[in-house]
Amino acid sequence: MYGEIIAIGDELLSGKVINTTSSFAARKLVESGYEIKRISIIGDNPKDIKHSLLTAINRSKFVIITGGLGPTSDDITNEVVADALGLKLVLNQDIFNRIIEVEKRLGLKHSKMREKLAWLPEGAQVLNPKGSAAGYLLIYQDIPLFFLPGVPEQLKDHMINQVLPRLNKLIATRLVVKQHLFRTFGLQETDINEMFFDLERSSELLTIGYYPNFPEVHVTITVKGQDKSLVEEVFDNGCKEIKKILGDAIIAEGKDTLESVLGDLLIKKDAQLSVAESCTGGLIAKRITSVSGASNWFDRSVVTYSNKAKEEILGVSTKTLEKYGAVSKQCCYEMVSTSAFKTQYALAVTGIAGPTGGSKEKPVGTVFIGLKTPEKTVVERFWFPGSRIKVQQLTAETALDWLRRHLLNGSYIPGYRPAQ
Repeated sequence: MYGEIIAIGDELLSGKVINTTSSFAARKLVESGYEIKRISIIGDNPKDIKHSLLTAINRSKFVIITGGLGPTSDDITNEVVADALGLKLVLNQDIFNRIIEVEKRLGLKHSKMREKLAWLPEGAQVLNPKGSAAGYLLIYQDIPLFFLPGVPEQLKDHMINQVLPRLNKLIATRLVVKQHLFRTFGLQETDINEMFFDLERSSELLTIGYYPNFPEVHVTITVKGQDKSLVEEVFDNGCKEIKKILGDAIIAEGKDTLESVLGDLLIKKDAQLSVAESCTGGLIAKRITSVSGASNWFDRSVVTYSNKAKEEILGVSTKTLEKYGAVSKQCCYEMVSTSAFKTQYALAVTGIAGPTGGSKEKPVGTVFIGLKTPEKTVVERFWFPGSRIKVQQLTAETALDWLRRHLLNGSYIPGYRPAQ
């Protein structure tokens, strides 16, 4: 059962606001077995809104319209909808009473602008009468039209708790959908695509998507069909094949991340991690501490950007810095081996993120990463291409992934190949 989404707002067309609401709505609808044929972005122009709405009604089984429901003068969705569908605007007494109540509680004079929120097209069924946003449903020519607020958090609440339950009752027939996400690192998108040439053609029900999300490549498997048992069979076989083909290039699945997977592996070993950062400036620690419960496996991070800090905090010798420099295998080795770290595992990074500071011997993008385990300490030299932030992102990803791979199979070989 297919539908479409219309997002309204000049701010979306100007780029001042990113249209995250449409992508969220589409994802939730597809997960529930619906197909989205179109997503349109329309400015605050009555003629354009009217044309888009009437066109959508003629070609789709349901329509989701977001934005333009607020109290300001540029919020014109309700007025345009009423005009387009030949409906009157009527006062919703419940919403009006709630507006009056809020105004009295806050000591505000009554405002016609706020009252505007209570005037809805006749026949509108308010989705959440007790909520702060007046999203509503209109059934027009047997087509469900859902009008939702454009504020992301309000829309998400409406989609999950109001729209999908109602749409499921209104539309009985829909596809069975199974979908899963694999996060990968160390392989190019085109290489992954070639690996799945046979799998992509194994079933008409199966599709594979490739989504670069630097520095990772995300791979999704989606299986859709009417027969639940067949969908599940194709999906399970597809997931097994993907895992077999990609192997340890899969850094995480579903809602997991590289950091959360690494944390789980360390917890299983009853071990902790420390990090010494230079060129990444705390990026590795930031990623780690984005994981709830990271304190169970993450001990500390030290950002030693200057040579003085490397000497005073990590104990890197003056002789090493003078002879080899801060960006060197010797310096990285002393950073990761510091007595300041008492944990079983440690990572250290030092490099030239650019765009300045490079030389013929050590061009911009040169990075040394050190890995310390209970058995030994290893340092590798890498060269990462791209802008300053890309060099930093690749450094952080490679360091975390290197430790993940070691914890999985005991290897000291990083997934991202070091420069020779």
